[in-house]
Amino acid sequence: MATRSPQSTSIQPPLALDPVSTWRAWQTLEIYFTVLLNRQLRRRWLLEHKSMQDRPVSQRFRPVLHLEPVPTLHKPRLLPADTNDPHNPFNKLVLETLKTKVELLRARVEKGKELAAEIERRMVKPHVTFPTHFCHTCVADGETGGVEVLLTKCGHRVCQTCLSFGMGSDGVYECSICFAPADLVARSPLSAQRSCSEKITRVSKKSLVAGGKGRKGPKALASPLVESK
Repeated sequence: MATRSPQSTSIQPPLALDPVSTWRAWQTLEIYFTVLLNRQLRRRWLLEHKSMQDRPVSQRFRPVLHLEPVPTLHKPRLLPADTNDPHNPFNKLVLETLKTKVELLRARVEKGKELAAEIERRMVKPHVTFPTHFCHTCVADGETGGVEVLLTKCGHRVCQTCLSFGMGSDGVYECSICFAPADLVARSPLSAQRSCSEKITRVSKKSLVAGGKGRKGPKALASPLVESK
């Protein structure tokens, strides 16, 4: 019986792509993961609506949905390597920036799957009243966990502990899900059982962050969770 030589069974190294092909490949991945991310965002948004539809109006909140704009393929511009152009495949900094963006998009897709699965898991538990009321960073339960969970402008939820860790020296909170600065919208309706005619007052991050004494906090955007009639 003929035997294969070691050279024929050895693993061949991957082919090295030229800069233009590499840039096009990463640009395609950017579009792919952006589409997947928007699917996960819409899936979580629908789950939030479903979990709130049977609740009294005074206990409802508005789920926030911000879809990412899907990029389009661009023709590469054959420019010198030192030219700082977003479509210059020969600029190493431009390529590294594109790679980092793709990696962040992929991380957000995986986190979106985890958040949707956590909501579905909590929806089938009989003792859970608010399946979506948990911190999206540490998954701390805001209903029975003894912590207050707040809603951010980007549509995510953060507890006071994660809020304090995510606050920069300039007083700006960076969302650990979006990897971008985010403001608070308002407190959760669980902080107090309010009537339908009551509006939620403005809140500031400085008053919410535990141990934030002496720390400068930014102004929080206040948006009533319950409209007054």
